[in-house]
Amino acid sequence: MTTPGRMIRVDGHDLHVVLTECAIRSGAGEVPVVLCGGLAGNWFDWDALAAVLARDRTVVRFDRPGFGLSAPSGMPPTAHGEADRIAAVLDAVDLSGPAIVVGHSLAGFYVEAFARLHPDRTAAVMLLDASVSGGSMGLIPRRWRLAAAGTVAAAVTATGLQRRLAVPVWRLLDHSADAGDARVVWVRRIWRSPSYLEAALVENAVFPDVAREVVALRTRTTLSAAVLVVAAHTGRPTPWGALWLRSQRRLASTLRARFEVLRPAHHVAMVDQPDRLADLIRTVAGSDPRR
Repeated sequence: MTTPGRMIRVDGHDLHVVLTECAIRSGAGEVPVVLCGGLAGNWFDWDALAAVLARDRTVVRFDRPGFGLSAPSGMPPTAHGEADRIAAVLDAVDLSGPAIVVGHSLAGFYVEAFARLHPDRTAAVMLLDASVSGGSMGLIPRRWRLAAAGTVAAAVTATGLQRRLAVPVWRLLDHSADAGDARVVWVRRIWRSPSYLEAALVENAVFPDVAREVVALRTRTTLSAAVLVVAAHTGRPTPWGALWLRSQRRLASTLRARFEVLRPAHHVAMVDQPDRLADLIRTVAGSDPRR
């Protein structure tokens, strides 16, 4: 299988970047869209949405260190660091103007931090089924969380569980996957990599720290760009679904953002509703090049 995109040296790290240029060279079509995956996200999670957006937008996708085809960095992520990484990736692909940034799940923190720290480079923000601050994991000391992440990753790899469960777990999460899905080739290569699992568990371990960073940023910075919070919902009435929608509405209220519910969709909503999401992205900045 041909490897999409290219490897680019960004701030000392080899990152896998996929740049899809559109045919439109004027108006709103000049505002690129950056798609940032959630915990353990890979570029191919966005394939369907990127294909729709690329009809009239330049689309940027990249794998954070340790994910996809990007080399691991050995350092836990931070909100400030990932915000700066988004800016550095845009520089590396010669996109110096404002961009629409889309953050899925945990990456919602990263794109919010980007919008707050780099307001001149932010045209609009979409938080897609984004993580919210809170939870009890932050009560555990950071060093213990990081040590546990490394220990669990090593054990799961050594026992062969990672290799055996990689594809079944991916199919469970990605409801669009079928028996002939070509992405399985990449899943076998990436999800079975020990460094990928360790990077995922480390990113999960520092979730409370990243959340605290962003909450602190909210007290001393403003969001000047338009923000859209999109919550995924399966359409089935469940107590946990109702709780999640309430948390997403609270997030939208905190950020003074527009709020939309995407139905029917699971958490990895970009594979369930790529066309609807593309429409929302096109309108979040207040202009649609097709109209």
